[in-house]
Amino acid sequence: MGVFLKKHRTAFTLLGCCAALTLLYMAALSGVSAEGVRDALLRYGDLAPVIYMLLFAVLPAFFFPVAVLALAGGLLFGLLWGSVYTFIGAVINCALMFFLARRIGREKIRALVQRKLPSVWQARLKKAGGRNGFLLLIILRLIPAVPYNLINYAFGLTEMPFAAYMLGSAIGIIPGTLVFINIGDKALDVTSPSFRIALGLLVLLLAVTAFMSKKLFPNNDKDTNGEVTEYGKDK
Repeated sequence: MGVFLKKHRTAFTLLGCCAALTLLYMAALSGVSAEGVRDALLRYGDLAPVIYMLLFAVLPAFFFPVAVLALAGGLLFGLLWGSVYTFIGAVINCALMFFLARRIGREKIRALVQRKLPSVWQARLKKAGGRNGFLLLIILRLIPAVPYNLINYAFGLTEMPFAAYMLGSAIGIIPGTLVFINIGDKALDVTSPSFRIALGLLVLLLAVTAFMSKKLFPNNDKDTNGEVTEYGKDK
């Protein structure tokens, strides 16, 4: 194990930097810290879990960074209940944003996805109706650097059935939820070994999802076929 770590030290260092930058970027987007969200929730006393789940169900639709909410959930509720509350709120949010994209604001959301989502993923999403689409959804849910909000909206523009979308979302949400809630839970002492382990799990998640993405979708350049401009349009 020690030889393996030494051999791949540079790769692990780069992944660690990516993980740290991902956390900082997501937190900086909102101008609101996880501690600030936690302190605001504390005012609601016994209702704090309900308010937290409602926030997680609604705020991502307005592109509030989910990492900030998840870290706040870990800080306030701990690993177990923070994970439970976050999972419930996230599942509700997935359904809400999918419905908004498919039934209400389709054209505006399609234009937004075209601007914000890389063309390779757009081309793949055009075919997201079968097994590959289901696997793609799970992988995108697992990658912390891929905007969770855009994925919710983007899949509402595909032909994927709602039931398959919800199942894939639920599966894909679990690892990232546990990782970020665990970081929040351990963030009270950033010098502790448990906090370093929590960050290490984030690095591991990044590495595993990168590997899975390469294995399942190896031909990035062959997926686009010049069809991106028609993404999400009704037939």
